[in-house]
Amino acid sequence: MTALTLSATAQSTAQDKVEAAKQKAVTSYEAARKKLDQANHKAFMSDSLIEVGNRQIQDADNLIKDLGEARKLTVKSFAEERKGFNKFIKDEDMSVAKQAAADVKALDKQSADSLKRIDKAIANAKKMKAKGEANVAKGKGSQKANQQAVKAAEEKFDAAAENYEKLTGAVAEPVTTKAAPAGKKEKADKKSKGDDDKVSRSERRKDKKNRHDDDEDEED
Repeated sequence: MTALTLSATAQSTAQDKVEAAKQKAVTSYEAARKKLDQANHKAFMSDSLIEVGNRQIQDADNLIKDLGEARKLTVKSFAEERKGFNKFIKDEDMSVAKQAAADVKALDKQSADSLKRIDKAIANAKKMKAKGEANVAKGKGSQKANQQAVKAAEEKFDAAAENYEKLTGAVAEPVTTKAAPAGKKEKADKKSKGDDDKVSRSERRKDKKNRHDDDEDEED
């Protein structure tokens, strides 16, 4: 085997190793990206459960309060109306007394039906509150673990993305946090911990490098 042949073989082997390393970097990057996306989604679901649950609790409390006031007014209104009929129940005119008794009986039934509807609405509101409390408990039960999973996944993704960019020369696409529903942007912003998901991995590393250089300057 000539020296030229040996050189070509060695060059081919080196290129194969480079390509294999690139492919491994791509595979690791894609896997880390997928895991971070899944971790973000789970964390978002925990936060959403808590927010939805709290809103259900608040809505239920407001409804229970309003229905309670409506019940008091209903009882008072029927009681006052009943007094007007009671005056005639013992009227000397039997036809008047009989009509007043019938009116009272009808009024009592109407009152009972109205209060029954209100009490049913209150019971439903209490069920909604219980469901909200269950959602909050479920969300809080997984929130901490999911936040830790996001942190671990971010670290692995950053490392994989850095290696991916180094070996392929491509820019790693950032993993965006699952968008929060309308009215929940504040929570989503807090959950992002101040990171801008639109910034590329290379820009984040550049910022990290600049901070490191500044620290060295201060030490000098």
